[in-house]
Amino acid sequence: MHLSDSIQTQHTVSSVEEGGELLMKVDSTVGKFRHPYQILRTLPKNATPAQQDSAIQAAFQPGEIHYSNRPDTLRLPGEPLGKSVYEVSIPQYYKETYFTSDSLMHPELNGGRMGIAGDPIPYLVSNDSVMTGVLLAFVILTILVVSRSMRFIAYQFKNFMYPGHSYESIEYKETAGEVNYQFFLCFQTVVLFSLSCYYCLVDSTTETYVVDTYQLLGLFFLSVFGIFMLKELFYVWANWTFFSSHQIGESVRTRLFLTSFEGVLLLPIVLLYTFFGLPTNILLISTALVILFIKILSFYKVYRIFFQRKAYFLQFFLYFCTLEIVPLAILGGVLMLIGKLLKITY
Repeated sequence: MHLSDSIQTQHTVSSVEEGGELLMKVDSTVGKFRHPYQILRTLPKNATPAQQDSAIQAAFQPGEIHYSNRPDTLRLPGEPLGKSVYEVSIPQYYKETYFTSDSLMHPELNGGRMGIAGDPIPYLVSNDSVMTGVLLAFVILTILVVSRSMRFIAYQFKNFMYPGHSYESIEYKETAGEVNYQFFLCFQTVVLFSLSCYYCLVDSTTETYVVDTYQLLGLFFLSVFGIFMLKELFYVWANWTFFSSHQIGESVRTRLFLTSFEGVLLLPIVLLYTFFGLPTNILLISTALVILFIKILSFYKVYRIFFQRKAYFLQFFLYFCTLEIVPLAILGGVLMLIGKLLKITY
């Protein structure tokens, strides 16, 4: 009589494809699988991972695990019975301290950090993604504006430098887009000038203020924009009072051109300071030179438009100082006052 080995068990797995799905059938009456790889070898090669998992789950039925409750007999002779791994107890000296009964003892509150705080990294515009994006947007938009309105810029430059020549016989009519480009460059001038003032003030005083960086930059921008609009209002009031409409129109076009040109000149200076470490004194000197150059051009143009045919030098001097120099001095005082009031004094 031949007896089969009880260790070696027979097993069969049949695969039937129904409705496009591979169904695994396990013959549990013949024997049981001992390892999952035995099932995987019986499957076809094109069986998907989901079908392999289904076949293994059909062959193996995991049951509930019951841990032994018998005592551990493998401990050393003479040693006491060990504790269960499920028993967790904390000694009393970990639970209570000398100040446990004190009414001022609040361990749930944060008592500060351990050690000494290091020096914080100072704020840099070059590390600020928002300000970096704004400056890069200014660069791209300035290139587009200059490239699309080159003819208009050339006409304004010629009219500024050589007024009254023959090419003015053909009246040039600027488009609405070109005027909008000039307003954008004027807005860029205000932003860049306020950013330059912020750089100079922070470097000369302190980097710690009662407001955050964006709020301080916003205050600087509002101050520059407010003084700029106040100066324009005074220009409108003075010109409409004393001069003709033709002179007023030419003066408005000149101021727009000079303000736009100032923003184009300030852009590379601010970029060099922000991203290439230009010294602050160089930034201050360069910004002052740009402002002085624009004021000289404005001085020349005001004289050519309003006072060329009149021997009123004193009136011309008062007109220029009141509308150009005084607003600039007021702006400097306002910015210094903002920095003095908002900085933290230790």
